[in-house]
Amino acid sequence: MNNRLKDEVFYEIYPNSFKDANNDGYGDFQGIIEKLDYVKNLGVTAIWLNPHFDSPFKDGGYDVKDYFHASKRFGTDEEFLKLVDEIHSRGMKIIIDLVCGHTSEENEIFLKSASPYPSEYDDMFIWSDNPWEVPQDYNFMRGRFDRHGAYMVNFFSTQPALNYGFKNPIYPWQIHYKDERVLKTRDYMVSVMEHYLSKGVDGFRVDMADYLVKDESHEDKSASIEVWQDMIGRVRKNYPNAIFVSEWCNPYQSLQAGFDLDFVLDRHNDFFNDLARREDWDKTNKSFLKINSTLNIKENMEIMERKILDNKDLGYLSFISCNHDMPRPTRFLDEKELRMFYTILFTLPGVPFLYYGDEIEMIYHEGLPSKECGYGRTGTRTPMVWDNSFNKGFSNAKEEDLFLPIDPTTSVKDKQNDKDSIYYLVKELIKFRKENEDLKGNNIKFITCDNRLLVYQRNNYLVVINPSNETKDYDVNASKILFVDGKASLKDDKLSISSQSSVILLLK
Repeated sequence: MNNRLKDEVFYEIYPNSFKDANNDGYGDFQGIIEKLDYVKNLGVTAIWLNPHFDSPFKDGGYDVKDYFHASKRFGTDEEFLKLVDEIHSRGMKIIIDLVCGHTSEENEIFLKSASPYPSEYDDMFIWSDNPWEVPQDYNFMRGRFDRHGAYMVNFFSTQPALNYGFKNPIYPWQIHYKDERVLKTRDYMVSVMEHYLSKGVDGFRVDMADYLVKDESHEDKSASIEVWQDMIGRVRKNYPNAIFVSEWCNPYQSLQAGFDLDFVLDRHNDFFNDLARREDWDKTNKSFLKINSTLNIKENMEIMERKILDNKDLGYLSFISCNHDMPRPTRFLDEKELRMFYTILFTLPGVPFLYYGDEIEMIYHEGLPSKECGYGRTGTRTPMVWDNSFNKGFSNAKEEDLFLPIDPTTSVKDKQNDKDSIYYLVKELIKFRKENEDLKGNNIKFITCDNRLLVYQRNNYLVVINPSNETKDYDVNASKILFVDGKASLKDDKLSISSQSSVILLLK
């Protein structure tokens, strides 16, 4: 287990939307560089940069045309390396998105595989052997290229699936995942990883990491685990400190595969729904912080505790404020609920991730037309709001040229001028976490949700959250209050905590 990561707090940047330095309406590398001091000042220790690769952007950059070069939208390869250096000069790390399961249909190696003439890349993508007959249990595209067959896609039609093989081939065109013909796909992806590590990048967040070997069930990912153990193992021979974060959402599998961190996300309906029961949200019950009979917080916290502790020697979970694929928390939580949400986020085990703009309460922009196949995700990808100048400080481009509309409700400047804002709470919580070892690592013990209180223990610290609408008393064996958001008092081993307040106590 890589214990050095227990100190990290990540900040996710969607490069289209952070800061536009060349005034074309899209964010870029230089814009990010100009705002690195702001990011550093939040207290985070590392940045996750969403895809920066050359791409036609038919899925927000998750359709890679060239893994080895940056998109000209963001800048040159040299400017990307300057960004890496500038991040390191401030004592932070950078991980980049690794889109390992598919490429763009415009990727050169895919186009060579799509040719009717033989190529060394023929088996790096999944092709059937007949354009007229394709199995209905997979997503295939046909009639777009002259190769005699159809190609499988992972998600959108523009994303041909890279071929890591099949666990139990049944069709003639399917290749076993251990067959040397598909091992070259692993070699290629290892070369991509080593290229960026050699340039100073610290690691990778891996997109759809659990979806390499194509005929596996959600319950059995043993072949994909084996593939990742091979690739990560090879990379770590030369780069032992490389960071690997998975979009897998099953720590029993992902950490065994060799990843350091696994995201807690709403995938496969088996993780985030266990914690938040999102299907229960409605106008009167929109967050798991509102504890009532329709949400069994005790069950949810026990699930979380088990998933963390069962994997305590392998790696960490990463709880997130949001990401580029999810609605922002402001869609569900009001101001006081957000305060409790962030207290929980930064006092849970593992390695937390903060999505750009969540610290200033950026809204989820409802009803935006889809941009670059963002669909419902588009409203979470709007530009960062810096101040109250033209285009809110994001860009000097014409409004009609902006990547997406700008949130008019907030700005960094406004929140920095308000000492009671979420911005200052987030900074305080990150600072408190970094300075206190008891809040790091994997240890957690769920105590109770009785009397409408959420209580859990992190080593010698006790976290108490009161999401109810009235003051609550709670017996504690604690010596003092270390942190409070809202109002609370401690006297003679009895904690009095006001409505929608949060407290961290030191146990005796």
